Amino acid sequence: MAVTTFVSRRPTLATAFRFGLRWGIGHSLAVFVAGAILLATGLRWGAGMETILEGAVGVALVGVGIWSLRTARNLHLHQPGEHRAHGHAVASLGVMHGLAGTTAVVALLPVTLLPERVLGLAYLACFGVGVTAGMATFALVAAAAMRRAAAGAPAAVERIARWAGAGSIAVGLWWLSRVVLLG
Repeated sequence: MAVTTFVSRRPTLATAFRFGLRWGIGHSLAVFVAGAILLATGLRWGAGMETILEGAVGVALVGVGIWSLRTARNLHLHQPGEHRAHGHAVASLGVMHGLAGTTAVVALLPVTLLPERVLGLAYLACFGVGVTAGMATFALVAAAAMRRAAAGAPAAVERIARWAGAGSIAVGLWWLSRVVLLG
């Protein structure tokens, strides 16, 4: 949801690709660092940590959704370089998301079961490359779909941004409800 929300702000292919790369790199670095710490210390990924990080992701998604809804009306006012200021926020959200959700099961748990640290680091590196490529590809596809939808109706971009914002809020609230109910 966050990727779609950010891409809806300026759905050019180049901007979407850079966004997807930043998101994927942030996500991958968080997983790599957490996995490397687990490998070096022999610690295991605790359920309490995942609950805290999932709550933070939920809050971030609600925040991104509110921001998208508030700024959707002004999409036509953005200047080409304006979105660069959000690069650090994008990477930070990617970092937060990298440590929440299914990452513990898909990346961090298997790393703790591997017999050698080198294999664990290689696994984390491959996971990071895959996540980064996947996020960049998804961002490109989302931007292409949004551009196509808006081609005949410029107001469609605003509607897409509003739907993405509402969806981000809904997913964030769902994520938070899981933390409260399951945490």
